[in-house]
Amino acid sequence: MNINNLQNIQKAPDNWSPIFDFKEDLVSLKEKVQPYEKYEKIIVIGNGGSITSLEAYYRALSPKKEVFILSTMEPRLLKDLKLKCHQEETLVLIISKSGENLGPIESLLAFDGYPTLVITNPNRGALREIAKIKGWEIIPHPEIGGRFSGGTATAIVPSLLCGLDIEKILDGLQVGYGLKDQAYSLSSALYDLEQKGITEIYLPIYSNYLMGFLNMIVQLMHESVCKDNKGQTFYGAFSPESQHHTNQRFLGGKKNVAAIFLTYQGPKDLKISVADELKEVQIRSEKLDFIDGIAYQDSLLSEYLGTKQDADKKGITNFTIDLPEINELEVGTLLGFWHLVAFYSSVLRNVNPFDQPAVEDSKAITVDEIKRLSRV
Repeated sequence: MNINNLQNIQKAPDNWSPIFDFKEDLVSLKEKVQPYEKYEKIIVIGNGGSITSLEAYYRALSPKKEVFILSTMEPRLLKDLKLKCHQEETLVLIISKSGENLGPIESLLAFDGYPTLVITNPNRGALREIAKIKGWEIIPHPEIGGRFSGGTATAIVPSLLCGLDIEKILDGLQVGYGLKDQAYSLSSALYDLEQKGITEIYLPIYSNYLMGFLNMIVQLMHESVCKDNKGQTFYGAFSPESQHHTNQRFLGGKKNVAAIFLTYQGPKDLKISVADELKEVQIRSEKLDFIDGIAYQDSLLSEYLGTKQDADKKGITNFTIDLPEINELEVGTLLGFWHLVAFYSSVLRNVNPFDQPAVEDSKAITVDEIKRLSRV
């Protein structure tokens, strides 16, 4: 993995957290998961960090089973999932560190009668009580916030269930944790930009398979960093599609935005073939045959370079994170790297990277609103 456009690499400070040294007992987890491997489909219920790492893994790699990630109680979606996923072939996996989030439990109740596995606090919480009453197995959720839990049971268990090579992903995670200086340098650059009024960070992602990282990065940076009136807004889009809408904002709107492009080199074996009868067709003052024989991957990267070079001309700060390919090692490395960026970004702003007080307040208000509905 390469991080381009960093002006200089700084040595990371000694700040560190034991959560980055945590390691699950893989042998034990594999034994616990084995009885559930017979199910052909998996519905994973959770919010935020309970699902963002899995989403990144699942979309980037090649799972052997269908996984449906459920993070809403939208009734139409619940009905559709029940039609697609029959009880005899489907495992419901619900994940909640505290076991006190109402939304996932509401969704869970829609699948009453389905075989269910639970990852939560084994000592307390409503989800733990439900599991005990129902006789469901509980796999302990470690005392690590969901957004940093990509190397824990939260992501390991569903990865094992759908056939991903979790050992290689975890190897990559450790590689990412070794990129301390690069992560701190990017965090410092973003912090300096914020002091200059650059309050938005745009993430164009030039791969359908890496789009699962968008929610993960947004959650990591917002929940870890945005406290005490500090922190930047992160948003992103699938590219090059975004060049037909968000580029107008990025390149032509307010000058308070920088970009982090996410790209990968990819295979170049598939090439564009223009039929003879189409070669004389004019497009942008060129004949269509000018693309004949070009690798599709090179064409995709040309789209990225067009946006990047335009940003350079306009003086818009941008960085590029480039993967040599998309595989388990690189996916784990990218995840570990962003864990560190969120951590160091919090350290630089003197905020706690591991709490999320505003999120907790809104959850309490939601419960009050539902209580009001029950009295109507």
